[in-house]
Amino acid sequence: QGLELPPQFEVKDGKVARIAGWEGDKENVPGVESVEGMEKGMRCEVSPGARRGEVMFVGEVPEIKSGGHWVGVKFDEPVGSMNGRIKATVYFDAMDNCGGMIRGKNVSVGDYPEKDFMDSDEESEEEEL
Repeated sequence: QGLELPPQFEVKDGKVARIAGWEGDKENVPGVESVEGMEKGMRCEVSPGARRGEVMFVGEVPEIKSGGHWVGVKFDEPVGSMNGRIKATVYFDAMDNCGGMIRGKNVSVGDYPEKDFMDSDEESEEEEL
């Protein structure tokens, strides 16, 4: 009872267990259309979190079992979960925690300049005093 289990889990002997060998929902894997218009070198913003960076890779990543197309992003600051490498494959170069493989639906490309972290709200508060 309660919430529905994600598809990669089942109830076995009264306990929730991951389905052995489960490789994702192959029918609903994001295809090339999910990354349409995204190219290496484009500036982007990633949701959630309005994290900004540069598109460094667009395509399939065999090391990720859920399959489909991904966008490799090199973030402007350490808000990611990787450095551009998965296992032995280098997809792009980034400092630790400055990269991520993101689904296209979470990436917006366009005019997203690097944020100026020195331009804080403190300055405008001082002007108001």
